[in-house]
Amino acid sequence: MPKARKSSPPATPKRRSQARRQLTAQELSELAPIPETLRPGLDVLFVGINPGVVSGQKQLHFGNPQNYFWKGLFESELIPEAVRPEDGHRLSAEWNMSIVNLVQRTTPSTSDLSRHEMRAAVPELCRKITSNPPRVVCFVGKGIYEAFVGHTGFALGLQDDVYDLGAELETQPEHLPPLRRPDSPSDAPFAYLFVMPSTSGRTAAYQNPEKRQYFCQLKYVRDCAARQPDSAPIDHARLAALGPQVRSRYFKRQ
Repeated sequence: MPKARKSSPPATPKRRSQARRQLTAQELSELAPIPETLRPGLDVLFVGINPGVVSGQKQLHFGNPQNYFWKGLFESELIPEAVRPEDGHRLSAEWNMSIVNLVQRTTPSTSDLSRHEMRAAVPELCRKITSNPPRVVCFVGKGIYEAFVGHTGFALGLQDDVYDLGAELETQPEHLPPLRRPDSPSDAPFAYLFVMPSTSGRTAAYQNPEKRQYFCQLKYVRDCAARQPDSAPIDHARLAALGPQVRSRYFKRQ
């Protein structure tokens, strides 16, 4: 009796990371900047560092599905329903928030950006903020704010300084951004400045439960800013209670 032939095993699909072709430097340079929607009076203006490859190809802010940004907005109740990056236009159209990038060009990694390139982008970011004054500017990543202010002497969360929306912008980057204390003797409007960890899936130093608490803090700041000047100032004790209570490398909610 002839032996039965063994059937060949089904072809194993290539792993996604292996199947994705690396873009050349020329192809990366040809990707257009992601469109930005700006107008005065936004409740929150988010500042990302620059588009990653997935975001650049899709032309979407925080377009990588591994990025926590859109989940963080919903889980903190900054927006009332869960949305995908493809629905990001609703952030401006329905919820009065928007997104810009510090640097416009797409790179495989943020490490491909030099400090000089990021610092050189600050005047244009200041122009966007001053021309379209928001109530809160949120920097989605500590490195973005480091480039913005030119130093590292700050903690995550609500900053002590505010952005002076009434200041005349200087042309020299070393004179930017125009910051002041919120209680300084000035009648000029200002925007609160808030810094949260990067929402990238590559950011291992902060896990999603801790990132969510920074989003919750941001929601409180947004709500307070939206009610001013008719309400009391921000309650810093309440703000601290909303934030992470553990400063370990890997945070786990108890």
